[in-house]
Amino acid sequence: MEGKQRTGKRLKTLRKNKSKYLFVYGMLLLPVIQFCIFYIGINMNSIVMAFKEFAGYAADGGEVFCWSLENFRMFFKEWANPETSVVMSALRNTFKYFTAAVCMVPLTFLVAYFLYKKIPGYKFFRVLFFLPSIVSAMLFVTTYKNLIGYGGPVDLLLSLVGGRIPPLLTDNATATGTIIAFTIWTGFGVNMILYQSAMSRIPEEVIEAGQLDGVPWYKEIVSIIIPMVWPTLSTTLILLITSLFNSTGPILLFQGSGVEVDNPAITTTAFWIYRQTFKGANLNYPAAIGMFYTLVSIPIVFLVRYFFNKIDPEVEY
Repeated sequence: MEGKQRTGKRLKTLRKNKSKYLFVYGMLLLPVIQFCIFYIGINMNSIVMAFKEFAGYAADGGEVFCWSLENFRMFFKEWANPETSVVMSALRNTFKYFTAAVCMVPLTFLVAYFLYKKIPGYKFFRVLFFLPSIVSAMLFVTTYKNLIGYGGPVDLLLSLVGGRIPPLLTDNATATGTIIAFTIWTGFGVNMILYQSAMSRIPEEVIEAGQLDGVPWYKEIVSIIIPMVWPTLSTTLILLITSLFNSTGPILLFQGSGVEVDNPAITTTAFWIYRQTFKGANLNYPAAIGMFYTLVSIPIVFLVRYFFNKIDPEVEY
């Protein structure tokens, strides 16, 4: 009897586990399908498109494509005329946004450090710096445009000394720099929270020992804080390197969807590819450019990761 009871209990447990596993697998099925279609499928299709060239129209009116390296030849020809090429201008602007993002890392780290040290009003500043990450980007863009626009607060202050603010967003010489300044203004956000959270895990005894030894704040950052939060810091830096060729700003929100957004003076690589898709132009050429940048960025990311792992202080606490 006892053996039958144990067998019955095991069967009931197996049925319950089977139902539980079916529910879990059913819940996971939809995201797996979405990942296969919208990530693997689309990226594989982009790779195929990069090696296709439009060859004309068939008898039934359909487009005919042939296998070719012409898209890559077109792209490499762009390098011969960097001053007149829209693609090269977009790449230069992309590097400007990337450079600004790199400069934001130490600035964000410093802000997180001072908030971690609980300076007066640190709760207010924490909300202030994180606010752009939770509020609509359109709201901040509108606010920023009004601040620096004609008749705005900055313009009124300059008028007191006989000056007027120039058209920053409509002048090709200043438009990109103005948008980059906006990305810096609103760019603290998530990384600041990550750094501060990592710092909060540092044992108080370590910080107190440094204070007893008379360690100044800048040495505390270099000798104590950075080694102990290096895994978080290095991860954000690696993620930053992955955006080497797709760094961009809210160009569409600033410039609108008119003809002016095709201006090579303000566009970036990611935004230029988006515009080609939006206009329904030859998508094989942007696919080839995207594939080339991906192939270049992959070894760079792995080299940076290898370098960061080599300098990892391996602090445990």
